[in-house]
Amino acid sequence: MSDYTLALFFHFLGLAALFVGYGLEWIVSGLLRKATTVEQVRAWLRVYKTSLPISGPGLLVLIFSGAYMASSSGAMKEGWMSGSMLAIVLALGIGFVFILPRVRGLREALGEASGSLPVKAAELLHAPGLPTLIRVRAMIALGIVYLMTVKPPSFAAALIAIGAAIVLGVVTSAGTFGKTTAA
Repeated sequence: MSDYTLALFFHFLGLAALFVGYGLEWIVSGLLRKATTVEQVRAWLRVYKTSLPISGPGLLVLIFSGAYMASSSGAMKEGWMSGSMLAIVLALGIGFVFILPRVRGLREALGEASGSLPVKAAELLHAPGLPTLIRVRAMIALGIVYLMTVKPPSFAAALIAIGAAIVLGVVTSAGTFGKTTAA
């Protein structure tokens, strides 16, 4: 077994962890919208909380193993690699700048309440922002998998692929636009 094949194994392991974590977020974001009580929201937020300890280390393993493989194969200067790195930064930005503050805001809106949802919490739950951001980020990750599999020759082609992934993320969220569920 070579160092490269060992890195490839860890790369796949990190990929699996990332998508398990992102899958949990995707599922919970849909289930949160159906919650009608504070207790239900808190229960789903506890499930959501498990996603970061899975996807975070998975992403780190992906980055380190990917960097090793790219540097050992000379792929660091290729357009698809630059596009992938840009997409990773974009996905991280979406998570830290947009998703985490929304989840924190939801927790704060629940406060010490029990029973029926406070009005602010219901508004946050039924806004399309959180599920859309989660789906867009998951589709960006899928777009990165596409880039690393197909390896388009130019940075422009890589950007088009990531742009298509973002559009796909928005399209998969279309059901959340304009829909409000009575709380």
